[in-house]
Amino acid sequence: MARPLRNDFVGARHHVMNRGIAKRPLFESTRDVRRFLACVAASVRRLEIRVLVYCVMTTHFHMVIESNGELARAMARIQRDYVRWFNRGRDRDGSLVRGRYRSKIIDSESYWRCLIGYIDRNPVNAGMAREPWDYPHGSARAF
Repeated sequence: MARPLRNDFVGARHHVMNRGIAKRPLFESTRDVRRFLACVAASVRRLEIRVLVYCVMTTHFHMVIESNGELARAMARIQRDYVRWFNRGRDRDGSLVRGRYRSKIIDSESYWRCLIGYIDRNPVNAGMAREPWDYPHGSARAF
């Protein structure tokens, strides 16, 4: 059975997330997070996506992305490039992420407001930071 098509169009805002496979860490070091964000930045420079909010945790990531209609292509490239880099650096092969990323279109202002708070507070709720702006791998520190 084919997967359902994502509702993606120019200007669509999506809550995008994915986790490491089998509850394993997706990011083992600050270097890993930086590499992942570099992969994201490459898609931003190619004008495939615009990142509005993000938080990179040890086992997963969340992003709010504004799409140019090519979200699937951008996310496939980001995850593929990061996983290849991760695997090569550790002399391993195979899956690292659970599979295709999950996304939910942001279709209301109330969801938008709740989502920003949820993403920013993720490291606080996990006990990794006292305040959202204290966490080094999230966009809250920029605001």
